[in-house]
Amino acid sequence: MIPVDDAVIETERDIQDFSVNIERTLSRLVTRNSSYVTILILDCCQPYWLQPPTTSRSTARGKSLDEIQPLPGSFIQFACDANQTVDDSGERDRNCLFTKHLLDNIGRKNVDVADIFLDISKNVYHESNRSQKPLSMNGLDRYGRVFLNEVIEPDIKDFLSKQLLPHDEKVYYDRCKEYCQLTKQPLISVGDEIFDDTTEVTSLLLVLGIEEDPNLFDLKDFLAQFCRKINIPVVDLQVQQIQIGSCIVITEIWNKFKSSDKKVRVKMICKSLTQKLLQKLGLMKIFFIFMGTIESLKRQFSRTEIRLNPEYDRIYAPGHTFWEGANNDRKDRGNQPYYCPVGWKRFSLYVTDNFYGKFKGWCICYHGTKFAYGLSILLSGLKPATRIAHGAGVYATPSVKYACHPRYAEVRLIEEQHRSKIFKSGSYMQYVLECRVHPDNIEKIGKETLNARSTAIDPNISNESIEWVINHQNKNIVDFNDPKSSIVCTGILMRVTDNHPGLLFESQWWFPSHLCEKQECCALGIDLSKLKRQRNDGNTCNIILE
Repeated sequence: MIPVDDAVIETERDIQDFSVNIERTLSRLVTRNSSYVTILILDCCQPYWLQPPTTSRSTARGKSLDEIQPLPGSFIQFACDANQTVDDSGERDRNCLFTKHLLDNIGRKNVDVADIFLDISKNVYHESNRSQKPLSMNGLDRYGRVFLNEVIEPDIKDFLSKQLLPHDEKVYYDRCKEYCQLTKQPLISVGDEIFDDTTEVTSLLLVLGIEEDPNLFDLKDFLAQFCRKINIPVVDLQVQQIQIGSCIVITEIWNKFKSSDKKVRVKMICKSLTQKLLQKLGLMKIFFIFMGTIESLKRQFSRTEIRLNPEYDRIYAPGHTFWEGANNDRKDRGNQPYYCPVGWKRFSLYVTDNFYGKFKGWCICYHGTKFAYGLSILLSGLKPATRIAHGAGVYATPSVKYACHPRYAEVRLIEEQHRSKIFKSGSYMQYVLECRVHPDNIEKIGKETLNARSTAIDPNISNESIEWVINHQNKNIVDFNDPKSSIVCTGILMRVTDNHPGLLFESQWWFPSHLCEKQECCALGIDLSKLKRQRNDGNTCNIILE
């Protein structure tokens, strides 16, 4: 290809140096985009006058269109036939004759690309009085029908299942709904295989849980809105089934793409799911989004087995369960001391019948989390840290005082309508996950990363050894239900206060450490300047135990 009005190419020898080799370019496009077909449209073909090296302009000779062959997976459309040129010298319109008919036809819905260009060619040939005959070269024979503008108008009646949800699926989705009601956003779950470069993904599901009556659900409008928000074409989704008992839409996504391209696109969607976008999806009544294989989806439902074990609930405070210094009850909790998490109430999770037999020698640690992530972790697993100051892995701490910093454990104002469900006099709450980890899986013990060098965080634990890096076994999600998991959640610790917990004596180390206004970093639940004013005014805070 030679650019129009080129000032460099004058001789045939210049062509090799300065023109664009269309066959090589086409080959690269086809090779690098194997999940797509490649359509190349050449809508301008004018004579180009080449000057032989030793002659004058008067002896220059003209070159026109040379014929090339399409590669498999490509479609080439020329504005005219081989060894023809397009004479648009008399055109008054902005576009030449071929482009005019291309624009008239390119938006036609659900018409095969070969048929579209066949119609364009007929129209151009007719309007040019048979002087211009566009040429199509089709390398898409093995690719089925290919559309420039595919439009799918699904009818929910075509996909609605008559079977009720199985019990374990219903329980799982009910918990996802609870999560959505609390957080105002859907639970997001992604299969491990998306992040595993050693596995091939042949069929990829996108499953959506919507709090709607399936009989009143407008599937077409919903899919159009959803796809606009996550920036994918509706035609990339193929609805397979809609289950009743809420509205569970099961689709296959990117079924013609190769495995690596599918994974890349899922990762791109994950990165696009900002807090603002998640809240918009929540307003669409979406309570669950899953991307992965059918096998991964089935493993999700086993997480409904996570349940409370009230026999081992505890209140850690004088007059309840309390001790000073390292616990000396002679139970083997590994090689790390266990200190009383004073001021917290533990809701114990049922993990196994033979708890001590399973976790003998395992250390206790804590993992602070944002309010919106807590149930998400229990339902879909724990992700390795994104901030990796001490290396890759799951980050935990032996200090509940460190775990409850707002960087890790969100401070949430208890809304008035929910206060009677928790504690009547409570105003704020936080929670952290109590976990067990085998000493062999603690890959590194490191210093604090909150810039608290000038203050002691926990009188029992040095600032230099307050963060643990847990081996995540090269998994993107550490599943608490996996018997071989390197870390297991055994309880949820909750702290309720009558004022902001930043006013507690044990929280004063927050202020000389890192503390900022950014919600995505430090989830304070209050304006930082307002909290500092309350602190300077001598306001106090009490822990509500029951």
